Amino acid sequence: MAKRTIWRLVLPLAMVPGTALAQTSGTIAPSATAPALSAGQAQADRGYLLGPDDEIKISVYNQADLSVTTRVKTDGTVILAFLGAVPATGKTTAQLAAELAAAYAKGGYLINPSINVEVSQFVSRFVTVLGNVPQAGNYPLDRSYTLASMLAKAGGATTNGANAVILTPADGSGAVRISLVEMGPGANRQLMPGDILFVPPAEKVYVYGQVQQAGAFTFVPGQTFRQALALAGGPTLAGSTRRIKVRRGGKELETVTLDDPVQPEDVLIIREKLF
Repeated sequence: MAKRTIWRLVLPLAMVPGTALAQTSGTIAPSATAPALSAGQAQADRGYLLGPDDEIKISVYNQADLSVTTRVKTDGTVILAFLGAVPATGKTTAQLAAELAAAYAKGGYLINPSINVEVSQFVSRFVTVLGNVPQAGNYPLDRSYTLASMLAKAGGATTNGANAVILTPADGSGAVRISLVEMGPGANRQLMPGDILFVPPAEKVYVYGQVQQAGAFTFVPGQTFRQALALAGGPTLAGSTRRIKVRRGGKELETVTLDDPVQPEDVLIIREKLF
């Protein structure tokens, strides 16, 4: 009987044993012993699409020589050992990790590799939040954000902030002022990379004349002059609620009553009684 010859394949790099690939956020891992993303990092990376200048950390389990921290090049690729230039732009960390694992396995370099990709610096896709918020700064678009949800992530408007936000879109369409009180379509507007949100200082209404405590007070939408007068402690004994004067935009208004609505930067003056 003829003897059979059995050929064995010798691969060029030490193999990493493992089981079937299981995809997690940014990680392709064969077992529970492989490194895992923290909950915060997993949430941050899950929906973020990589772009030029983003810095990523690629960890290959049990292969320190293949692990690297690098930036996505302007052409959208990352340079990796054995694989060369690998396209990264427009992919999530999970997608990139899966493609790298497949490439190393297909090339015969690793068996069932465990690869973890994390974003260490978000650069290409972010929204800037400025002004009167507790935590101003750049926020990565790691998922879909509305104007309201992004503002909430920055801590919302401070007590010194207005009930509105100025959005400067990245597409150059021009800045728009959006009320946060009405919470209409503007507040639910989807943000795009490069958008800028600015919360201006709170608008004021000014109350002077024969009042207990003259000064500037925070404007509240729907506020009346009577309510503004109450903020100033009401009129003095010499003051008359029938003899009021209102200045708006440098002009004096006529036939204004205390029950009329206030507009930002209005000036209410309570005059003396006529004896």
